[in-house]
Amino acid sequence: MRKFFGVILVAVVTFSFAKGALAEPSSAIRSLTGVTAVRVVVEDFNAAMQQTGLQKEQLYALASETLNKNGIRVVQPGEVERVPLVYIRLSSVMGGEGDGAPVGLYLNMQVRQMAMLEKKGETPAKQPIAIAEEKPVLVSTWENGTMAMVGRQEIGFYVRTILTNLVADFAHDHKEANGAQPQS
Repeated sequence: MRKFFGVILVAVVTFSFAKGALAEPSSAIRSLTGVTAVRVVVEDFNAAMQQTGLQKEQLYALASETLNKNGIRVVQPGEVERVPLVYIRLSSVMGGEGDGAPVGLYLNMQVRQMAMLEKKGETPAKQPIAIAEEKPVLVSTWENGTMAMVGRQEIGFYVRTILTNLVADFAHDHKEANGAQPQS
């Protein structure tokens, strides 16, 4: 009887892991299929963040370098090419003026792509929608972010570390979407 339950337990555990391994990737990951190049955009910092010495150009350079190292080409400003946007936004709240003052920050990275809304079935009569020209819209198809509370003097270190991790997460998902073996 023990042997029977042992076999059942092993079968259930094996099936559980196999099911997860065979599961279809999320729509966020599927949206990265075929993406070979991106354009990096870093949102302007608020006035308080600008006073810390951190510059958006530093984040642009770090993201571009990390993407290139992961085999994702970055389209340079001025190049005319329709590619998805990697949009980076740093939001922050300063807890005071001194060097030791705490800073709450949220670093967010999105992939924005042009998409068409797909119509499925009939629209219920209770929910009328306006008929509009069918044009693509810019939507966020992949997103990740990290929130942190750091000291004012540590902002640069933590922002660079967080951004490196966000780009690595994106590169992992990009490789999964395109059949490459992601490195864990």
